[in-house]
Amino acid sequence: MNSTTSSKDNPLNKIIGLSVVLSMGFLLVVLAGIYGNWFPIINGVIFAIAHLPVAITKAIADSNDYDFSFDPVSSSRGSVLKEFGQFTSAFLVVTGFYLPILLHHSHILTKVAMILTIIGGSLIYGTVFKFSLYFDESEDHEAEDFGGVI
Repeated sequence: MNSTTSSKDNPLNKIIGLSVVLSMGFLLVVLAGIYGNWFPIINGVIFAIAHLPVAITKAIADSNDYDFSFDPVSSSRGSVLKEFGQFTSAFLVVTGFYLPILLHHSHILTKVAMILTIIGGSLIYGTVFKFSLYFDESEDHEAEDFGGVI
């Protein structure tokens, strides 16, 4: 048994690694606040909650999957909800990227604060997105094992 393969595939190592990246993202955002003012913190919060609309609308749409209603209007409602959540999430991500640029252009943030905010926010959003993919993937594997064949 290869020890490098087992340590890479360990779910605890993945969670710890993602937590370290998330803390580095928040550290960069806080350091950007030291260079300018408190606006980078707002941007970090925007990046942190940017994936929340996707998770909420996915949960609402998935709860309606067992409706057994064959009405085409009600069946398309789930996809409309998911698309609305994706649109809202994309709006928040684009806002998170361009808000520091706008604040730098209006001389509210320094160039260093703008760069730190964008990099830190990208790390925050990427980590939250990867966490959600990881936990959605683990639920799918449990569902596969639930109804196994002998």
